[in-house]
Amino acid sequence: MRTSVLKYVLLITATAAVLPGMAQNKNKGRAAESVYDDAVKAMRARQYPEAIRLSRQALDLQPDFVDQQLLLGRLYQLTGQHDSARKYIRQVLTTAPRYRDAYLYAINIELAQKQYEEAECYADMALGYFNGDREFMLKKLGVMDEARKFYQGSNYANTLLDRYGADTTVQKAVTGHFLLAGSYFRKNNYNNLARDNYEKALMTDPSNQEARQALTGMDIRNNNYNAALERIEAELATHPNSYDLLMAKLEMLHELHRYPEAISLLENIIKRFPGDTRARSQQVPLRMEAAAYYTNTDPYALYASILEKNPGNQDALQKLIGLSVSRGAYREALNWINLGLKSHPDDARLLGLKADMLESDRKYTEAAMISEKLLQRQPGNTAERERLGRLYLASGREYLVQQQYPEALTAFENALRVTPADTAAPDLLANTYLLQKKPAQAVTVLDQALQQHPANARFLLKKANILADMGQYDQATAIMEPLLQQYPVNTQYSSLLQDIHLSAGRILMQHEEYEQAKRQFQAVLALQPGQPEALQYLINAESAMQQPDSALARLDQALQQDPHNRELLFKKAGILSTQHQYAAAGAILDSLRQQYPFTVKYRNAYTDNLLAAGTTAQRRQQPDSALQTFRQVLAINRKDSAALLYTINLYNGKGAYDSALVYADQGLRYYPDNAAFLEKRVVTLENKKDYSAASLAADSLLRYSNTTAHTDYADYLRSKTLKNQFGLFFLRSSYDYGTSRWYNIATAEYRHFMKRGSYAARLNYGGRTEGTGVMGEAELYYTHNRRNYSYALASYANSDVFPTARLAYSLFHTFGKSIEAELGARYLKADTSNIYSGVVSVANRFNDFYVNLRAYFISDQPHFYTSFNLTTRYYMNRDQDYLLLVAGLGTSPDDRSRLVQFPQLAGLLTRSVGTGYQKTIRYRTTLGLYGTWINQKISPTIFQNQYDIFVTVQRKF
Repeated sequence: MRTSVLKYVLLITATAAVLPGMAQNKNKGRAAESVYDDAVKAMRARQYPEAIRLSRQALDLQPDFVDQQLLLGRLYQLTGQHDSARKYIRQVLTTAPRYRDAYLYAINIELAQKQYEEAECYADMALGYFNGDREFMLKKLGVMDEARKFYQGSNYANTLLDRYGADTTVQKAVTGHFLLAGSYFRKNNYNNLARDNYEKALMTDPSNQEARQALTGMDIRNNNYNAALERIEAELATHPNSYDLLMAKLEMLHELHRYPEAISLLENIIKRFPGDTRARSQQVPLRMEAAAYYTNTDPYALYASILEKNPGNQDALQKLIGLSVSRGAYREALNWINLGLKSHPDDARLLGLKADMLESDRKYTEAAMISEKLLQRQPGNTAERERLGRLYLASGREYLVQQQYPEALTAFENALRVTPADTAAPDLLANTYLLQKKPAQAVTVLDQALQQHPANARFLLKKANILADMGQYDQATAIMEPLLQQYPVNTQYSSLLQDIHLSAGRILMQHEEYEQAKRQFQAVLALQPGQPEALQYLINAESAMQQPDSALARLDQALQQDPHNRELLFKKAGILSTQHQYAAAGAILDSLRQQYPFTVKYRNAYTDNLLAAGTTAQRRQQPDSALQTFRQVLAINRKDSAALLYTINLYNGKGAYDSALVYADQGLRYYPDNAAFLEKRVVTLENKKDYSAASLAADSLLRYSNTTAHTDYADYLRSKTLKNQFGLFFLRSSYDYGTSRWYNIATAEYRHFMKRGSYAARLNYGGRTEGTGVMGEAELYYTHNRRNYSYALASYANSDVFPTARLAYSLFHTFGKSIEAELGARYLKADTSNIYSGVVSVANRFNDFYVNLRAYFISDQPHFYTSFNLTTRYYMNRDQDYLLLVAGLGTSPDDRSRLVQFPQLAGLLTRSVGTGYQKTIRYRTTLGLYGTWINQKISPTIFQNQYDIFVTVQRKF
């Protein structure tokens, strides 16, 4: 017993010690969050010292605050304190190794300190977590360039191009790498390596001027003027009016002693740029130098003069062609070749030379036409066949650059026809179809190529890619799986197969084919167990298939391997929430929210889960439980509009209107212009029957949301504040019997509305043939409670125009929601008669229809009569207006038009039918018009008729 007591004492002591600590930690977490927000604001304002001070303060409050550690590391980086920055970034990576931004900051810090090995290490670590991520791959290439590891960088650049070849950002980065490498090697006199890198830059970006200019400059420094001239002429083909290029060409011609061309070009430059003094200053010196150079020494001039004198001299022609080619004057050589072909059009040697010259001048199509003729003459010439295939490929590439796809297709098809075993032609042909958005034709070309090269991995890989893009995932998979079995260590094949399965799964998910999608994601996990995207999709598929238990089991299995994976935990909470297991979901989300207090989605998910739990409790008629849940939401976010609105509704439903008003006012403090909270406040005040305050609130609502419904509501509430009403009534009755053929009653009424009903005073003025009279009336409606109210009437008249006296009383009781019953009595004194009546009625409301059946039991000694009235109304415009239809049998003591004749009419068979329409304007002015036909049978063959018209006008004030 003593031991048990001691245990309880220790437990209570421990609890007392822990609870304040827990509360203190929670308060510190909130304080740290507030300080973190201030630090972020200071950083955005570039107030770095203040931001650092606030960040350190936040870490003092919560040392394991990962987002704050990252922010402090970033601030130290921005202020050049790299050692301190490195310390905090490493802390982040130790705690959260998948924190993407931390790797970017770590790489930048090491680059700033020229710690290239460390920077590359961080890039590799990031790629380990984010395999194939473009941004980190570009970062790694940049680190290699900074470290001057150009050889490894070039290999990595090719890997980037293989993966992201169509990405313009990658193309620019790779081009920049080759330019940087070329510049480095050129400065260090590694000319071959420099040339190789500049040419690779041109392969990636054929229009890159920097690479072209660098290659041209290298050719000039190496006295390779012919090569430099070729590049300049190639650039002039696309920029024929460039002054710098024209002057550069002039300089090359000068260096090559090709004075005729130089002089001709100089004259052309002067014509295009007549004001250029630099060009004009070379006119005389260039000619003087040419004259000295050619004086009796130039073989070219000598052979030209021989050919001029003897045009058929083949030796001179061959010499001139050779001299032109040796000088790099290919167009000039082409002119001499054309001159020879005029006299010998079938000369195979000249035709071959012409094809060479056209190829050198990048006129591949024309060269191919000549090569085609030569091959037709010598079908077995292997060299000519290879040249023709090469020319068609080059021609097709040129057409591709110019986006002339039909011409490119023709060229590649010709290349495939000439050299069917070549692999470049089908590859380029398929690419051309893809550029035209014709994947089916590209697949056909690849199928034909695979018939000749069945094991070509490049063709198989390209076909699988195209099929996957076409959505034919099964066929793509059928290609990739054997490839992967053949090359199991090839990560490219494995990645592509995973991408195919993932793409197929996504499409199937979009089409709600969850079972098939599930198999695709399982295939990905078989290739790479734990692949996060496939796992997420697989769980989503099982959830959509109403297999939450399976999805949860899979999540639990994954969490055993990685128990702190917040994405898996978040997904599990989501499934639990959809299964209405709000408590379990809330426990997970609360843990995530506290662990990552600045991750908005966790905080929002936690509150959404609470809201779902609260609304479920509300639907289950558990208002107290729902209120408690919504208060939890407001404790986290006191501005949560949904929780505030739900809470207001619940308090209104419980009749706790003061509490509902507190939350409505709280919502308006945070959302002063929000119509929903304004409307809730109006409704709550109306429920309290505080119509004056409700009307003022409705006017405020109109300022922010002036809709027809809100205007109507404001009018209704304003009418509720009006306590008085004045009415005018006029009844016109006419008869087709007796000496008095008409009877008119004009009535003025004053009514006052009070909290429990209303009372009224009326003055009736009546006129008949026999004279006029006045009758005064007092009327009362009094509400006893929610289900009972009374009606009372007393009237007195001083002439025969009205009955001498009337008394009436009825008690009404409501059963259920809409059935109302009446029990009452009536007294009427007219002439010498004293008539007593009992009244019973029942009424019901069916949607917009109202029906009332009333029976009167009338005693006029020694006689006893009955009378029945059936009243129906059809309400319109939110019950403001109605159509009326009345049918009666007998004469009742409540019929104003026949009260003065009641003793004479009570025993007659009387039937009546009437109709009317009442219109209320803005709940203040009521207009009514009614008509009734009454038929009385006074003998078996004689009937008499009465016609009533009743007009009303009432106005509240």
